[in-house]
Amino acid sequence: MRLSDAALGMVLLGAAAAIAAVAQGFPGVPGQNFGPSLFPTAIAGGFVLCALGLFLRHARTGGGARWVDPGPLITDPRARLDAVLVLGAVAAYLLVAERLGFIPTAAAILLVLTRRFGASWRLALATAALGPLAIHLMFAEWLRVPLPLGLLAGLRYAL
Repeated sequence: MRLSDAALGMVLLGAAAAIAAVAQGFPGVPGQNFGPSLFPTAIAGGFVLCALGLFLRHARTGGGARWVDPGPLITDPRARLDAVLVLGAVAAYLLVAERLGFIPTAAAILLVLTRRFGASWRLALATAALGPLAIHLMFAEWLRVPLPLGLLAGLRYAL
């Protein structure tokens, strides 16, 4: 599926508005000039700039493109299966991540999706092993965003 530049710009504007609205509700940090709303608000601003760029590009190219072109999603069974797998991976994460934990859930999802999209077994296994660990390090340790530990709750201090 392909969205025209104008349609994608509208999606980005909507996402920017939602992010900015939620971020403004974050509590301030006493003694600091900035708080937890700074980063999401900056991202929302970036989305607005990207949307403006997309609108300009759409206007320069004549604006005659269809807003939504379904492409191979309608005609190609493999493309439909790929879309279902990605959506299923998101649903599976939401259903089992609390119980299993972020690392094993993300590893399983990455292994399945990277193999499906053509990666070798070697690359898929490396991605599935290292990707969730790197993401856990960035989010849980550096950014202090808690990720579900699930089965690994006993190893919390080892991670």
